[in-house]
Amino acid sequence: MFYSRDLAHQMLGAHLLGLDAENLSMLRHFAGSANGARGWYPLWAFDFDGTPAAIDYHSDDDFVREVPAPFELVEKAVEQYRWTADDRFLLTPEIAAFVRSTMTSFVDAHDPLGTGVAGEGGSGDIFRGTATYNEGERPPHLLVAADGIASQWAAHLALGSVTFDVTLDEEFAAWNRARAEQLDEHFSASWWLPGDQHYTAGFTADGPTGGFRLESTWFPALKGIMRDDRRSSAHLDFLRSGLAATPPVNIEAFTYLPEAFFRYGWDDEALRWMRYLADSRADYPEVPFTHVAHVAVGLTGLEPGAQEGVVHTRSHLPAGEWIEVGEVPVGGSVVGLRHEAKEATEFEVTGGPGVTWTSTWDDGHVTTVDVPNGSRVRAAADGSVVVLRGQR
Repeated sequence: MFYSRDLAHQMLGAHLLGLDAENLSMLRHFAGSANGARGWYPLWAFDFDGTPAAIDYHSDDDFVREVPAPFELVEKAVEQYRWTADDRFLLTPEIAAFVRSTMTSFVDAHDPLGTGVAGEGGSGDIFRGTATYNEGERPPHLLVAADGIASQWAAHLALGSVTFDVTLDEEFAAWNRARAEQLDEHFSASWWLPGDQHYTAGFTADGPTGGFRLESTWFPALKGIMRDDRRSSAHLDFLRSGLAATPPVNIEAFTYLPEAFFRYGWDDEALRWMRYLADSRADYPEVPFTHVAHVAVGLTGLEPGAQEGVVHTRSHLPAGEWIEVGEVPVGGSVVGLRHEAKEATEFEVTGGPGVTWTSTWDDGHVTTVDVPNGSRVRAAADGSVVVLRGQR
């Protein structure tokens, strides 16, 4: 079977392995399964012949559904468009309809606190719908959860930043930008627990809930909804101590941690969990797929920009280490790079029209270089840039 949550988490690694057709096929299945009769939820799982997985679907009123999943699929549709330059990830009819219904009809139908944050009824029953991915959630069961709002915000942010020719429409993009700002303000103002020094895992009818709650604790870091300040540092400390005291029982849960810590520059902690996962030798699919992404993207900071033809990098390597990746398809180009710790980076384009490369350094300054096809450029932390091959 293939699952919505797993697909969302594995798509980047799959792209790096050349599985774009498979990503698109599975995404289309989930997108096409969401309708009004199912509360605008996509189904949770399919057999590989395309039929709903019977173990997770009994009827339109009785199937596994968790609030973060539809938002993650929307976010990853945008992400895959950026990586592939294949507009089918956004404009295939069933995906385009799913994107709109998720951000509008789904939220309207699942807003238990009237705050515009999607959630569920607090039953704790995944066949009736839960606000969180935490299937081992202990009472009190959340009406809205931190992994839900973080995923919803990330989907709005992704849609709001699609500004090139394939935009669904500028009015919709502008609306998503505004909603992302609203959710950012709401999370910052209402989800911090001053007494506990961490963000709440979510809300019940009685108010915010404290304590370490697995996905609801690490998703604000994973998605980046926390502002990079004293509070985010305190929350990451809380996450680190919670993992030490109450580690997850399932290996796939750990696969989120490198990305969560890399996002806020906690590189040593991210590397620790990368090594933990590699040493596990686990064959659960999320482990190998995400490991590919953690190595090729997490350590390198390689990602497509919001503007077409822009590629970003930022090294997350320890002193004295190096990494090299090549033949990576980004947008319409094929790129490669070599980081030498955080001191210097060589970047090349081996296919496509070429890119504008931006490299962010630890002191915050950014180097921007146009790199045509066939060129290799070396930039250093001291601001120097040397053309090693190609146009000068």
